[in-house]
Amino acid sequence: MTSLMLISAGLNAMLGAALLLLWQQDRRYLYVRDWGWSWILLSLGLTLGLALVPELKSGWRYDLQALLASTCLMGSLSLQVSGARNYRGLGWRRPLWITVFIGMMVCIVWMASLDHRYAVRIAAVFLVLGCWSCAWWMGRAGHSGERFVAACFFAAGLVHGSSPMLDPAGRSPITHTLGLFVQTTLSLGLILLSAARAHAETRRQNERFTKLAEHSLQGLGVLQNHRVVYTNPAARAIFGFDPGTSQPDDLVEALVPPELRNAARERHQRVIADPNARIEWEATRLTKSGEPIYIRGLSSHLEWDGAPAELMVMIDDSSRQRAVDALRRQALHDELTDLPNRNFAVERLRELTYLGAPTFALISADLDRFQLVNESLGHAVGDALLHAVARRLCHRLPPQATLSRLGEDQFLVLLEGEPTPETVQQVAEQMLAMLNTPFALEGAELFVNMSAGAALFPQDGRDGASLLRAADSAMHKAKGKAGASFMFFDPSMNGAARARLEAEQSLGRAIVEREFLLEYQPKFSAGSRQLCGFEALVRWERPGGRISPVEFVPAAERTGQIKALGELILDIACQQLREWLDRWGQVLPVAVNVSPLQFDDAGFAARLLSKLRDYELPEQGLEVEITETAAIGHLDRVLPQLQVLRQAGVFCTLDDFGTGQSSLTMLRQLPINTMKLDRSMIDPLPEAQASAVVKATCALGHSLQLEIVAEGVETELQARAAEDLGCTQLQGYHLGRPMAAAAAGALLGQALSQSKHRRTSLTPQLRLDSMPSQPPSV
Repeated sequence: MTSLMLISAGLNAMLGAALLLLWQQDRRYLYVRDWGWSWILLSLGLTLGLALVPELKSGWRYDLQALLASTCLMGSLSLQVSGARNYRGLGWRRPLWITVFIGMMVCIVWMASLDHRYAVRIAAVFLVLGCWSCAWWMGRAGHSGERFVAACFFAAGLVHGSSPMLDPAGRSPITHTLGLFVQTTLSLGLILLSAARAHAETRRQNERFTKLAEHSLQGLGVLQNHRVVYTNPAARAIFGFDPGTSQPDDLVEALVPPELRNAARERHQRVIADPNARIEWEATRLTKSGEPIYIRGLSSHLEWDGAPAELMVMIDDSSRQRAVDALRRQALHDELTDLPNRNFAVERLRELTYLGAPTFALISADLDRFQLVNESLGHAVGDALLHAVARRLCHRLPPQATLSRLGEDQFLVLLEGEPTPETVQQVAEQMLAMLNTPFALEGAELFVNMSAGAALFPQDGRDGASLLRAADSAMHKAKGKAGASFMFFDPSMNGAARARLEAEQSLGRAIVEREFLLEYQPKFSAGSRQLCGFEALVRWERPGGRISPVEFVPAAERTGQIKALGELILDIACQQLREWLDRWGQVLPVAVNVSPLQFDDAGFAARLLSKLRDYELPEQGLEVEITETAAIGHLDRVLPQLQVLRQAGVFCTLDDFGTGQSSLTMLRQLPINTMKLDRSMIDPLPEAQASAVVKATCALGHSLQLEIVAEGVETELQARAAEDLGCTQLQGYHLGRPMAAAAAGALLGQALSQSKHRRTSLTPQLRLDSMPSQPPSV
């Protein structure tokens, strides 16, 4: 009997081990694990509690064996119940159930201490309840396999219940024989049921993922050994294959462009070799018809039919890529000329200007007087002209030259290939010569010129920004020449441009802070060489040193600050005249240069007269000087204001006479009192031809009753020649250099003191009480 019981227990243990091995295949199914350990514990409990019960049913050995047997039986029962509830997805309140089973185990041990037969009976009751509970849970609303297992659980409960009925000690051969068959059948049923459920779950998962793959909008493909083994409908649609069309064996070779096949093969090898690989990629692929498309993909490792494979998730991103390409082209190309634009040029220069890069050249070119075309013929013709110029340059420039349009009428040529300065000059001259042929636009022929400047890398700049500045500086310098011209960059151009920019930026602050002062160059009467007046010359005293008027006056005119500067100069001159007048009681005229831009203000003359009244100065104490070129070029604005000043008694001087294109009629129309001969007429004296020109000019001035000032007298020979030829006043370094206000005031005081000893004077002296309306004749 003992052998039969041990055989039954051993078979249960083996069936439990089989269930555990089945659970090892897929650890998600915890009920298989519970049933496997339940069968093993049941075999131990039966072995210890029935098969190997000692003859002497008392003592510590018996108590210990009874405790172990009850623990195994209740453990088996708890795992059996746990497995059934897990199988059905029912809740499992672990603390409650553990408490119940501990109570059962204590009950069995207590009964065993009283009488072994009592322990067998109470254990049989517990086992029956456990089996029938499992039968209820497994059979309720179950399929045929689950109902069969439920029947086996019910039969197992009957077998457990028959044990104390047939033999109080639980050692009935009938019970253990039936138990052997029922338990084996139940175990096999559980194994088959678990395998069937796992298979069904796997089938459901496969169907679910198959549906996901088949209905996915993303293309899915599986590659194994560089061959396509699976594609979903979305992938086949992306590449232009019909859903039912078979895939050719050389699909990868057909869909991957030749230049990208090595990269695709390398990625495939990396994915196959690394189970954790996850590689995102973007590339061009070909459709079935050979049309290029842009694919964004993700490659990862996959086990396919027991071998490693590459799973590719793909989307056709051609639409977005076309939009990106369009935006990139819009950002890097000029719409009008279809040339690369400034952004492209800057980016390309950034790529080329690395340390040790080969030499290249930049040619900055600008159309001359292009704005005149826009203003006279309209912007449509201007745009057409720019397009035509771009096309002509593109077709005739050498292959190593890249043409870009920087903006408006400015073009840039990037000349790569380590060109020599001679090659650069040759290309630039070819560009200028290309424009010699007129452009036929809308029935008209347009002749245009171009000015160009070149900069070389790396000597003229080590980065794109400095090279562009250098080429632009050379181009603007060339633009100052007449006609089409070309120049190489010279470092001095940067210094001049920087000085101009610095002057323009500092000018406004300097005017507010009154950093300007006046120096006064004396003028003397011809013959007597007596002081007859001053010319006020503006100076800019900056903290870093003095700046020449040649630099800041043009800057003030370019920036429109000449009006504020002119007002400041007039204010300083009036303050100085007021000081001299208070000190000496009389003054000599001070001439102040006025820019033609100041005459743009219709209220200039009225404001000047108001300033004289505010300082209580005589009108003849201030002379207004305007250059001959400015007066003739802005006659419509200058003439009315000069007439207002003349009528008020303010003397007016025509400066730099001989440099413009004045006519006798023009001189007669201008309300001037003085004509100042340019130093270019005085410098050659006493040469005969120069003397004849000066003499004729003086005769013209005398006929118009004008004072004639010889400017730029540097030698005594020039001074005497000017006096002999008819000049009435002399000015120049030979007689007196520009001097500070204090020195000029001292000279004025000395001249006025000497004049008191004379009854007559060749020059007017202005007093507070009596002012002549016209200068005395010489």
